[in-house]
Amino acid sequence: MDDKKKLHILSVALDVFFKYGYKRVSMNEIAEAAGISRAGLYLHFKNKEEVFNATILHYGDTLIEEIVEGLSSKKTPEDKILYALEVWSINNFDQSLNSPEVKEMTDSSYVFAQEALDASYNKLEVVLTSILESRSKSAGSPNSLSPEKLAHLLTSALRGFKIVARNSSELRQMIEDLLLIILTS
Repeated sequence: MDDKKKLHILSVALDVFFKYGYKRVSMNEIAEAAGISRAGLYLHFKNKEEVFNATILHYGDTLIEEIVEGLSSKKTPEDKILYALEVWSINNFDQSLNSPEVKEMTDSSYVFAQEALDASYNKLEVVLTSILESRSKSAGSPNSLSPEKLAHLLTSALRGFKIVARNSSELRQMIEDLLLIILTS
């Protein structure tokens, strides 16, 4: 598939899924929003689930790009990790709580796009690992857990925090508290 066309379809599909949720979206609506025929959409994706998986991967990649671009403006490893997690989860958290469509899309990603979701979180872990590796080199006193394990702990805790947090302020506080525990040990 033409990469520009694919990116266009995925960007448009993301907007459609955010607007209507996963269940209410049809291939017709995605094709119409992308400005292509339904048959043309089927040339690129065999069904809505495949579009959704690719959309989740694309969205994760977009967030990773934003994180990587913004890291250079942060001075400390702690600020870099908090920034990464703000972009990844905190900034849009209230929207996911207050919009039934966004919440339904998020919930659907665990059912219909688990592999894509896991792949996106793995990419986030790579970024966090790199920050934690640079921290352990400069700190001189390595944590008893490897940077990879710490990154996995952070992303796993983040997934749980998103289930129990009542708003973005509470989510941010949970993340900051966990960072305090991890980075001071």
